Amino acid sequence: MGSCLASLVISTFQRPHLLKWGLESIARQQIPFEYEIIVVNDGVMDETEKICAEYSHRLNVRYIFSGQRNLGGTLNWRVPGFAINIGARQATGRVLLISCAEIYHLNSTLAALVSPILSNNTLMTIPAGKDDRSGAFLNSVISSSGGYDPRLYDTLPDLNVRLPFLLALDRVHFNAIRGYDEDFTGIAFDDDDLVGRLLAYGLRYHQTSARIVHLYHPRYVYETGMNAAWHYNRNLYLTRQGVLVRNTTREWGKL
Repeated sequence: MGSCLASLVISTFQRPHLLKWGLESIARQQIPFEYEIIVVNDGVMDETEKICAEYSHRLNVRYIFSGQRNLGGTLNWRVPGFAINIGARQATGRVLLISCAEIYHLNSTLAALVSPILSNNTLMTIPAGKDDRSGAFLNSVISSSGGYDPRLYDTLPDLNVRLPFLLALDRVHFNAIRGYDEDFTGIAFDDDDLVGRLLAYGLRYHQTSARIVHLYHPRYVYETGMNAAWHYNRNLYLTRQGVLVRNTTREWGKL
């Protein structure tokens, strides 16, 4: 397997119906460099592999199944950072883009995110983004077989793009801090922890012309005092502030 300029790692957990439209939107882009897309299915054996195969003639996409823990019939959720770490360890690109399956790309996002890093590798490049909380945008995508009604974009609430819904950086920096902290086995705060460490390591955000929509799916709200897994990750996040390099006693990103 040869190296490329950019590696897009997409983590997915029971999202084949949304991954399909994300890949379709990427396939419509102009990508002016060698790239790879690594889809890491951290859930169950569903339609995800078939969807990746359907796009293999339009995209350089590779499928990895990392849900072996679920093969016994019990669904064991874990934070997406485990899947991102697995994909990042197998990536060959200088620029690492990390994303979730439910991202729809409106323009040439990969080119917009990668280009600034080639000139300054201390940047973390981010898109502008909207959050499809009602499903109106997703319905538009489905009804138009992968397109969308452009009038909908400005009606959607803003997405917090400082979290890695779609974020790019030089892969050397991700590896230097040893990726996502794999002690985050509860709920939430794993993304906040990653970007906080990258900022403390010396990287800075850079807004680009890339535009995305976070497609609708049911959202889970964990209120303070109501979820032990939420508290576990929150406490871990607070107690490890200032510790930049993690996973020092394990082989991280292990399939």
